[in-house]
Amino acid sequence: MIPIRHFIEEHKYFFIIVSIGIMVHLGVFITLKSIAVAHPKSLNNMFPIMGGGFDSTHYSTLPDNILKYGNFSLQPGSNGNPETFRTPAYPFFVAIIKYLTGGINAVPIFQILLLAFSAYFAYIISLSIAPAYKKIALATTVFFMFDPVSFFATQFLATESLYTFFFLLCIYFLVKKSRSQAQAFGMAGLFYGFSTLTRPSGLYMIIPIGLWFIWRLFHDQNKRILCMHIGIFCIITAIVLGPWYIRNGIRTGVYSLSSLEAYNTLNFNLPVYLSYESEYQLSIEDVRTELHNKIGNISDDEQLDLRNSPMIKKVVWNEIKPHLFGYAFFHISKSMNFFFSSSLKHNASILRGFWEGQPQEDWHTQTSLINSIIDGRLKDVMVWLYTNIIYFPENVFLVCLFLLGLYWSIVSKSSNARLLFCFILFLGILTSPITNPRYRAPIVPFIYFSGFMGGALLIEKLKRKKPILETP
Repeated sequence: MIPIRHFIEEHKYFFIIVSIGIMVHLGVFITLKSIAVAHPKSLNNMFPIMGGGFDSTHYSTLPDNILKYGNFSLQPGSNGNPETFRTPAYPFFVAIIKYLTGGINAVPIFQILLLAFSAYFAYIISLSIAPAYKKIALATTVFFMFDPVSFFATQFLATESLYTFFFLLCIYFLVKKSRSQAQAFGMAGLFYGFSTLTRPSGLYMIIPIGLWFIWRLFHDQNKRILCMHIGIFCIITAIVLGPWYIRNGIRTGVYSLSSLEAYNTLNFNLPVYLSYESEYQLSIEDVRTELHNKIGNISDDEQLDLRNSPMIKKVVWNEIKPHLFGYAFFHISKSMNFFFSSSLKHNASILRGFWEGQPQEDWHTQTSLINSIIDGRLKDVMVWLYTNIIYFPENVFLVCLFLLGLYWSIVSKSSNARLLFCFILFLGILTSPITNPRYRAPIVPFIYFSGFMGGALLIEKLKRKKPILETP
């Protein structure tokens, strides 16, 4: 009890910030629930299920079928087709809450608690990297707790809260100094596996983690022990993910984590790219229809089925292959939306869905300022500035944070600084061109922390003051 009391006394401002954040998030939940009840014909009338998309609907149906039939399927009954698009962690999380409380209305409350724990891990990660910059760690906590993306993550049936929690736990064990590094790397592998079972795209985060491992191998004095620790990380990750791969292989014949990659590329990434090609004078929907013809016009449910993923990937690759470099450039340029799109605008769009007759904006087809500038479409730039003027300060703020974070990753002697910025950069590239501000959730604290650290070091340099070095 004494160490806990001392920790609370030493970090009392952190606990004050988180306590206020929990109360504000609970207040938002009560308010949104009241509005949804008062507007039964609105798009979001079933809050915390978010109307206008199948994500929340799936995350409501899957827990129901888990509890009623003991089957991970979107179809009722014990013999429903196995679900292979969604991974199991978040549906089971919702199912447990529903079993304990009798409904889904308590899910946002548990997600608010997850946010509080995530804020703690983000705070400790910040102090582990730069222990002398406690004020920056506190500022990171404030901005993380009250970021619009965090409000979305806590209020709706969506994977953001659980994925962020597991992802930050993984990074916590990777960067925090521990008496037993073998145990720390094992725990990191465990929670990396859980994060991937929460959101399939998390599997690709092994790339920046792997690059960090390689960086450490070049600079660590005891390479043999580090290799053993990396091996432990990989083995634990394989133990966590292996059963789901085997389950999918047995049920569908395809040993893969999810059909998400094939489905999203077919229906979003590729149509958006081809609609911008000069030889294609077609809308995104027209291109999507052509692609559907090439896969035999199978239904949407069949496209989500992992059994059809190999065929879909083959069609997608045949379309991308002639435009490989153009598609790569397009993919990278679209990542600018990830870094600079407005989370305030995203939340405002969702809030409109709480009143009758107010549709939400389609984030897959919205006009991008960055792409309009790249393409030289001056008229679209002016229209964007006129219609988004109230959100423009947030865009400027995000640009500054990104540039300052880049500066910190370059001048810092800490490999952890590069790790955090690598996560920011990689996740932006990974989720484009269908990016949505909500996808920033797991690296929101890293955006703030790296940006604030870059700003602090720049100010110290301008004052000709020797900066306090971070931990290597």
